[in-house]
Amino acid sequence: MPPCTPEIYVPDETSPRGVAVEDCFAFSAVAKTPALGRDPVAAKLSPQRKASQIYTVAEVASHNTKGDAWIIYKNQVLDVSKWISSHPGGEQTILRFAGMDATDELRAFHGDWVLETKLPHFVIGTVNDAPEATELVRDFRALGEHFEKLGYFRVSRWFYVKKVAAVFGILFCALALLNMESYRAHMASAVLFGVFWQQFAFVGHDCGHMSARTHARDNIDVPKLGALVTFFNGISVAWWNATHNVHHAVPNTIDCDPDIAHLPVFALHKNMF
Repeated sequence: MPPCTPEIYVPDETSPRGVAVEDCFAFSAVAKTPALGRDPVAAKLSPQRKASQIYTVAEVASHNTKGDAWIIYKNQVLDVSKWISSHPGGEQTILRFAGMDATDELRAFHGDWVLETKLPHFVIGTVNDAPEATELVRDFRALGEHFEKLGYFRVSRWFYVKKVAAVFGILFCALALLNMESYRAHMASAVLFGVFWQQFAFVGHDCGHMSARTHARDNIDVPKLGALVTFFNGISVAWWNATHNVHHAVPNTIDCDPDIAHLPVFALHKNMF
């Protein structure tokens, strides 16, 4: 399967599969929770350094390598070249959008405190020819704002307290059934063990995505907690940063999503050959 490169996914063009780049942005962002707070397109960043340079979208698109990576956020140009290797979400998540407009992806993956206090340090200028958002993107943004008003993105720590208690309740039931002499009890225990590991894995999944963090300044190191949980499930945290975060950034995109690259076992689409 060919790599997902900025040369393939550049603004003003369409992908080899015929899906507009900006539409792909909208679908990719749906997989993640939009950041809480203000209108995602209303406020500009306040640069921490002077950023008077004006660029075109095409100029930004040429900065698409690990050593020279620019991205666009709310029509402002960010130079993230030196940050890529330190990015908590892995290098590939940024590289997939190098040279591109990543406004919706940044909103989807980061809280307001990151966008407002960290991103301004990377601003080097603005673009003067950014295309208008498509109807699909506008609808997606409106949907995110609606869900925010309904409180869907507010995390309750009690939800995870109850979730963990329920998961370990399943484990204790499985162990109790295992100590019985009945064949049926052993089969029921096997089923419950399977359910336990599946549910336990998704607790780790939420922690790995920092979805279990109720506040940006929580003292709990949620990623490390997620790493501990996923370790018991045989999942590598290195794999998580290398591929799984990319999967959520460009879910089920033939050229980009490494989590659907199952060759040589099977292919999800004929164009994967």
